[in-house]
Amino acid sequence: MAPPNPPVGYGIDFGTSNSSVSIAYADRVEVLTLAGSASRTLPSFVYLHRAGRRAAGNEAVKRFLVSGHEKTDCWNCPLAPYGWDTDCRQYRKGGGCNDARLLSGVKHELAKLGFAGTNSWATDFSVGALVSVVLSRLKHEADNATGQAVGSVVLGHPVVFAGADPQNRAASDAEAFLRLEQAALEAGFIEVAFLPEPTAAVIGEHVHRGVEIAVDFGGGTFDVAVLDSRHGAPRVAGIAGIAIGGETLDGILFETIVGPALGLDALPSWLFNELRTASSVRLLMADPGIPAILARIGGGAADVANALLYEGHAYEFYRAVESAKIALSNAESTFLEFAPLGLRVEVRRSTFESMIRPELDLIAATIEQALGEAGISTANVDRVLLTGGSAYIPAFRNDLALIFGEPRLEQRDAFTAVVHGLGVRAQQLWGQVAVTP
Repeated sequence: MAPPNPPVGYGIDFGTSNSSVSIAYADRVEVLTLAGSASRTLPSFVYLHRAGRRAAGNEAVKRFLVSGHEKTDCWNCPLAPYGWDTDCRQYRKGGGCNDARLLSGVKHELAKLGFAGTNSWATDFSVGALVSVVLSRLKHEADNATGQAVGSVVLGHPVVFAGADPQNRAASDAEAFLRLEQAALEAGFIEVAFLPEPTAAVIGEHVHRGVEIAVDFGGGTFDVAVLDSRHGAPRVAGIAGIAIGGETLDGILFETIVGPALGLDALPSWLFNELRTASSVRLLMADPGIPAILARIGGGAADVANALLYEGHAYEFYRAVESAKIALSNAESTFLEFAPLGLRVEVRRSTFESMIRPELDLIAATIEQALGEAGISTANVDRVLLTGGSAYIPAFRNDLALIFGEPRLEQRDAFTAVVHGLGVRAQQLWGQVAVTP
């Protein structure tokens, strides 16, 4: 027997760094607190194991910390029973590979036309299949909480996908939506709708007045939506986005301070650039030719890169870079330390802010673009709603204060404002129970 007030759908915010799910009922929307934790966000990590095991979130990290060091030599691998006849792309004489992988930043790959997925243990993992690991975990959590197998979901998406081809945006966007839909279907949903993330942030507001702007500064992208309620029902009057997010700023920190401090700027420029972020470095880790390249390069820089890529340090290293950036939101300076690589370097907020100024200027131009599309001046904006983890960066907030005035800035929950709005959209779309057979 169905419960008296069953859910009508879910909203899922699949983020670069964190993801979350909301449950839409006819009379309310609840952002789900995940079982076994006090958190309403799931880190967007994906764990893969050669034995077929999959996991997402903190569970993915825990499993990787236990099994990430385990390796299988090619000469002893069941995928190469004769020592050479194999479909494994990583096979090489005298080689081997890890039995587990931990992936992050998969959202960056959604719109990349030249990137179909990854391959390990003679198995192809499409981008959609990787995303479905996270969506499946969120659906499982929500289904357990509601006691229902809900089949309808509203998925959020950025205005501009990170990784999109600027010369072929239409094709990149189409590919990203196709992959997101594939992921949702593989996770068990049967009806999928989409909504821009900044639009979700504004429609989730209980009360609307005048002109409101939602700025969503997340891990991978910056998005802005303009909502106009001056002449009746609220309408989205302008929307814009740019592929600049918190991880972009992490990459700048690596490129200008961290990498040189480790001597990594002595590497070929293409290799140094691929080490900038956790998302790009995982592609290096999946490339079987990189160890041989590092061996040919030789020297201290190659040794550091080898340790970073193949001695289990990558996850904690990029977390340390991100943590230093976050610390600068409340401190004038901080020390970025990572003992396994002998790193200890001071980072000043003033230095960091000067380095990211070009990106902040592009973000300001994106806001102007959305206002221009809406035909609204900054003087007519009544309030600015801030969401996303990167919205706490002081230089970004100072820019907004200069444009709109500090009193008009209103901080929303950085990680749940968007997913709440996605649940509101699910309410609007589905007035009856959406349950899978």
